[in-house]
Amino acid sequence: MGQTIHNKPTCCVAITNNYKYDQRVQKVVRYLVSIGYQITIIGRNFPVLSQEDIDAIHPDLYDSVSIDLLSLNYSQGWRFYLEFNWKLWRHLRKQHYDVYLANDLDTILGVYHGSTRHTKRTFDAHEWFEEVDELQIKPFVRWVWKTIANRYIPKFTHCYTVNQGLADTFSRAYSKDFAVVRNIPVSRDVEEALPQALQEALPNKFILYQGVINSGRGLDQVISAWTKDLPPLVIAGYGDEVDQLKRLAHQQGKSDQIIWLGRITPDLLPSITKRALLGLHLLDTRSKNYRYSLANKCFEYMHAGLPMLTVKTPIHELLYEKAPYFLMLNDLKPEHIAQGINRCLSAESQQAMRQAAIKAKENFTWANECHQLESIYTL
Repeated sequence: MGQTIHNKPTCCVAITNNYKYDQRVQKVVRYLVSIGYQITIIGRNFPVLSQEDIDAIHPDLYDSVSIDLLSLNYSQGWRFYLEFNWKLWRHLRKQHYDVYLANDLDTILGVYHGSTRHTKRTFDAHEWFEEVDELQIKPFVRWVWKTIANRYIPKFTHCYTVNQGLADTFSRAYSKDFAVVRNIPVSRDVEEALPQALQEALPNKFILYQGVINSGRGLDQVISAWTKDLPPLVIAGYGDEVDQLKRLAHQQGKSDQIIWLGRITPDLLPSITKRALLGLHLLDTRSKNYRYSLANKCFEYMHAGLPMLTVKTPIHELLYEKAPYFLMLNDLKPEHIAQGINRCLSAESQQAMRQAAIKAKENFTWANECHQLESIYTL
């Protein structure tokens, strides 16, 4: 794979996440196919990911999207990143593509060194990678990623990220213009039907957290805030801290109030989200990455007409001016989280916030947002 097929331009999309669950990359891939590209996704050897999975995600694009999986010995830590980029470099140097897309900083070394000279290299910063919460206690690792960012990001032809705050920050830091492509979902009719196991797992009334479960997501404070009079908490996601949080819930006697769904594919998630009373998005803003976050779930909740409880940041305040469907907290103290949840569950708040969400989603659409990609990927 990699050669022009039927005169179509080609693009390789490098990703360390599991493509099956990465809505942002899926949307970009679909957009690129719509403007005529032949796509090769290059990822890692997740056991659950295959060409059949790609065809199931994009059943109408089966002849335009393929996947090459790199067989890796390591799945995390510095050995994983080193091995992935080394094997990505070896893989890419045997191919030629018209465009190379590096998703996040953890693919940038392999993409840059594996791509041919004078080709178009694009970089999509999903987050402020070197400022993620996990690296705040690892100064050397953080320094390594910052060094990589400073050296390689300016060498890419086009760069874009998820919100204007990050774009401005990156532009100053790397002396490189960054465009903005927000994580707005594709508008679609929500299928009410869910697999039998999910239907049985979901209570009639519940509060939802969806997304990655790792450091700084506020879920330990959320569990501590939970009281018997609140609806059950449904957690749809996965991550490094699942076992730790389950232990915390058990220690506090709250295991029966929390339902863990695990990984949920993007096609099922909207049906779950639409059934909730409230969506949670409570980041620890001591992390610069989270302070500048404008996550998928913000817009997923909006498109489901769902009120959201979040934290006050400059990014969220800007969104609130156009879409006041959420309540912002000043901190993550458990008592304040509990108070915020109860405010959002009041009949008056539910009505006002749901109306605001439904109104806002008319303007916040992927159909509008994807036009930001046009100048980046036009050959």
